Amino acid sequence: MGLINLQRGPYVVLITGREAVGTIGSSTVYRVSATRVVRVADDRTPSGFDAADEATYVRLLENALQTPSFYFSYDMDLTCSLQRQDSGSNDVFFFNKYLAEPIINAVGSQSVFVLPVIHGFFACKPVEVRGTRFNYVLVTRRGRYRQGTRYLSRGADAEGHVSNYAETEQIVDFSSGDQMAYVQVRGSIPIMWAQVPNMHYVPELRIDVNASHERFQTHMTRMIDEYNEVVAVNLINKVKYEKPMGDAFAALSAEMKSPQYHYVHFDFHKECSRMRWDRISLLMDELSSLNTRFGYYEKKASHVQRQQLGVVRTNCMDCLDRTNVVQSELARLALEWQLRSSHVIEQTESVSSFPLLRQMLNNVWADNADTVSCAYSGTGALKTDFTRTGKRTYMGALRDGRNSVERYVRGNFFDGERQDSIDLLLGAYRVRASRPFAQTLSSEARALVGTIYVCLFMLAYAFFYPRNHSWFGVSNVAFVGAWCGVLCLVFCVVRAKHTAELVNWPRLVAHPMRPQVIKTNASIKLPIVDRWLEPSAQS
Repeated sequence: MGLINLQRGPYVVLITGREAVGTIGSSTVYRVSATRVVRVADDRTPSGFDAADEATYVRLLENALQTPSFYFSYDMDLTCSLQRQDSGSNDVFFFNKYLAEPIINAVGSQSVFVLPVIHGFFACKPVEVRGTRFNYVLVTRRGRYRQGTRYLSRGADAEGHVSNYAETEQIVDFSSGDQMAYVQVRGSIPIMWAQVPNMHYVPELRIDVNASHERFQTHMTRMIDEYNEVVAVNLINKVKYEKPMGDAFAALSAEMKSPQYHYVHFDFHKECSRMRWDRISLLMDELSSLNTRFGYYEKKASHVQRQQLGVVRTNCMDCLDRTNVVQSELARLALEWQLRSSHVIEQTESVSSFPLLRQMLNNVWADNADTVSCAYSGTGALKTDFTRTGKRTYMGALRDGRNSVERYVRGNFFDGERQDSIDLLLGAYRVRASRPFAQTLSSEARALVGTIYVCLFMLAYAFFYPRNHSWFGVSNVAFVGAWCGVLCLVFCVVRAKHTAELVNWPRLVAHPMRPQVIKTNASIKLPIVDRWLEPSAQS
């Protein structure tokens, strides 16, 4: 994959295992199944070297490489869509570009030692419809700029790159060699905004519209240059918490004077509330004229017959769950156009007319949704029951609840280190002589964390060794209740005063909106208890 410099010098990042997962045309696509980070032999110990920090860097790099979502091909550039391979290159989806740069600088980009790798999703499914055989291929390529975790990477940077940016290409690959492809894009709302983790279920939303004008224009202009015409489909709520985001997106869209840019706001939760998921058809109808004009890419007998003239750019707050549902519906419509134009199915038929085809399509898109969601949020996607079955179910809603809780825990207590891993792999942070992992907590924070450990220990003790040998005995219930009360009280204090220290923030690249840490040597304050004690103290 390439080279990376840490404190002790260069390390080689090697692909040591691969698995063939399908083909595009005559080219085999492989999934990376194993990697290894090897230090180049060098006995020198540079000044400022710290063995613990070096071990942390290596562990972060290995963690970033453990995801089963890296793909490559030896004889085609998987980082480019079929249409882009005919019209020119683009390194946005060359995920290991930072690692490959030393090799490119030494031997050139066309060397056999340079292996472009994508991060995302790949599936290749053989299909037969009425005697016509083809491979259904779905490729999602995640961009290498401004990637990260859900709450720690939002919006657009100064260069117009957005978080969770990804291109998804649906390919119909006939055994005759003919190919059809339809491309969609997702990406965070291209303004300067953040959801600052604060241990509340809904984090604090911050928006800077004044700093967003140039970022928005740069991002959308780049997309028009790349895809010719763009329709931005915004799926966030038009009311309450998400309303300021929608207002800012609409205002900045109104400033875009290009006739090649279009903006559509579809309040997904309002329109599809109470499980009325069939109402997604309202959005499909609204996009119909633009999407038909954009068309799709087609090649027959090595000659390009048509090109896709525009792209649908879909987003919600996370660009995950609502986005996945809408993109899967757009893909289904595109597949029907492609199969009808190839005379595989009749003009009056749809994907639903072929149960096996419909099931395959639903499952592939649900798998794609889970993979992209795991990369960004750390959990599988929500609403995949609709993607897999075409309808919303109560069991699916329960699974969504479980994933939502896990996202809350990860976003507040684990994602900082995962963000560091991504920043190190992609070159957002370059190792230098510093001690980024050295961190000291205030005396209050240390005491509160210690109290949490004591509470958890006592609750575990009550579970394994219940009083009077009964979990539901009065004394054991009272014991558990008391310690749960202490735990809740301490958590409230932590959430009110110590999120700047105890939320798992990234350490390599500072979060621009992290609250300021205030450290004192004063005694710990417990607001509720203090309120009770104040009258007696005053008397």
